Amino acid sequence: MDRYRLVSVLSDPQTASPSPRLVEDFDQTLVRLAEAPAFSKYTHQSQLLVRTAKLLKAPGGVAVLADRADGFDAAGVFAGTDWDMPAGLQPALVGPTLRAGGDSATLECLSELRLLAIAEARTAHAGLSAQDARAFLAEAMAANLDLLFGEATEASRERSAADSARLHGLFDLLAHRLGMGLILDRLLAEVAEIMAQRPIMSDRAVALIQAAGQAITETSVDDSVAAVARHWLSAVEAPSVLAQAEGDGYAAALAACDADQLAAEAGVFGASMNETGLVCRDHAVLVRHLSTHAPALIPAALGCSTIGQAAYAAHAPAIGALIDQAITPDTAYAIYGLSRLLGAGLVFQRPVLPGLQRLARLALHPDAVAALLPEAPADHERARTRLLAGACAVLGQPRGVDQGHNPTCQSARAISLWAQNDPGYLLDLIASAARDHDIVMDFEGQVMHSAGLDAGMAKTLHTELDAVSRLLTPHIDRLYVEMGRRTVGRLGDGHRWVNPEMHGWWVTRDFAALIELSTNAITDCSGFLRAFCSAYHPAYNGDRALVYAQPCGIAATTSSGDWVGWHAVAIQRVAQDGTGAWRVYFYNPNRDKAQNWGHGIVTSTYGNGELEGESSLLFEDFAARLYVFHYRAAETGDPTRVPDTAIEAIRAAIAASWGKGFEWHER
Repeated sequence: MDRYRLVSVLSDPQTASPSPRLVEDFDQTLVRLAEAPAFSKYTHQSQLLVRTAKLLKAPGGVAVLADRADGFDAAGVFAGTDWDMPAGLQPALVGPTLRAGGDSATLECLSELRLLAIAEARTAHAGLSAQDARAFLAEAMAANLDLLFGEATEASRERSAADSARLHGLFDLLAHRLGMGLILDRLLAEVAEIMAQRPIMSDRAVALIQAAGQAITETSVDDSVAAVARHWLSAVEAPSVLAQAEGDGYAAALAACDADQLAAEAGVFGASMNETGLVCRDHAVLVRHLSTHAPALIPAALGCSTIGQAAYAAHAPAIGALIDQAITPDTAYAIYGLSRLLGAGLVFQRPVLPGLQRLARLALHPDAVAALLPEAPADHERARTRLLAGACAVLGQPRGVDQGHNPTCQSARAISLWAQNDPGYLLDLIASAARDHDIVMDFEGQVMHSAGLDAGMAKTLHTELDAVSRLLTPHIDRLYVEMGRRTVGRLGDGHRWVNPEMHGWWVTRDFAALIELSTNAITDCSGFLRAFCSAYHPAYNGDRALVYAQPCGIAATTSSGDWVGWHAVAIQRVAQDGTGAWRVYFYNPNRDKAQNWGHGIVTSTYGNGELEGESSLLFEDFAARLYVFHYRAAETGDPTRVPDTAIEAIRAAIAASWGKGFEWHER
């Protein structure tokens, strides 16, 4: 058996074929372009781009175009355009151009395919060697891994499914033709960036790791780089020598181990999980074996901290039952959450263990089963296991919740905040949704049932979510929209009333908004910024630390600083980093790595004092994207103490980026 049990992570772009009519139309248009006199080239170029766009959206279309790319220059595809001289092109512009869409994006796709033809020595171009072309494409691929391995951000959600498929198809083909070895360093760096945040759903990181595994088997790479790749591979496949050697026979091998060997296995698996944040199927096999035959080794296998060890010792029988009910090879990811749940001492909070035990005995509603286990909607037992595992993961990794490709940042933030601030209430909501396919909430004294409400922001739910989010998100989404509807007509932003009613009593009641909804204008920017600084910055608020994580709203922006939409995040804390600079540490529902918000504002996810699952920005940079926040007026400092220069700098940053599309009203 192979040392690492890898699967193919990229679809083969050559296996599908577009309709013959699309191919024929393109070929005929290319011939007409080649034969056209110079004065009519533009007309035929425009016609070619229309047919190219259709092929790019068709299955297998990008491979058809690639096979014809050696003739693009001779036909005049790029004549008179910015792509005419490939030696002068810049890899850094590939991604922004592709994301912009339109004819420029179509030409960019054709340019990459022309460069591929040069790299494969199927054609030549003055001033650009095959090696230069390969280096260009490698840099472009490395800079745009989100187009090869999907990444959910506010900007990507605005992109149509057809455009996403087109871009993925292009980079998929480049990866197949050139090999992933060209970008192995970047693949591994991306894995490290993603896993620094310890997401519950690590599928994207695993896909990158598997691609790296393919690269080191297909390409000659530097030994040190290959060693890093194998290290990540061992974490997702088999961390110990015994697991690597035995493969599918690992369970039988454990049965033959003595106490010392089992202790060694527990230590290796626990250390691997703590170091990488990743868990493999064999880890579940080990933990289940230890639960029955050597329960004293469970803390080591879970990589427990000192608090986690004490929590296990105090509740060993209950934790053992939880392992038996929730941890299987299919739900192995929950081992990490269980470890962090114990490490946070949550089992010492009265509602947590009873709440989890209730989920283990719950009779599930058929619709809840279908939501939890769409591949087997009649299997109540497996659905219950997935639910219980998901609850452990969310409680242990409250900032590892992700909204995926859904416009439901409010719902993801709510789940995260409940897990942090009120885990007993979250367990109640999970039980209600699982048992009744309904959630009941009050809004200003009026009872609302999610089951009786219309669809919310997400008309259909992309299901690349953790189990709890998959179950709860449709309910929370509908309730959130209904609460917002009930605030229509009031003066001010509806989040003033919705956030405390939805999230809980710990949301502070005073509220500031930068956008005046009646005019859709930025109003009293300086006053808004002074209020934020005096409420949250320890240098101006009397050195008060945040007691509970608080919901707030930011203006989501592209890497160029342009406004995309409004986005829900949560301020976790404000603290100084290792250099003494003040930073806002926050939870971002689409937070799987650092994000470029334009004009030099790039979120950090590790290396600046971030806890697991936190993003951070310098205080001023975060304020430059903020548009609503909650605070407690009785516990703020004097707004006039905030220096005018600081306020003006933040105000200028807003005006230069997302604020340039709004009217400004000053008071």
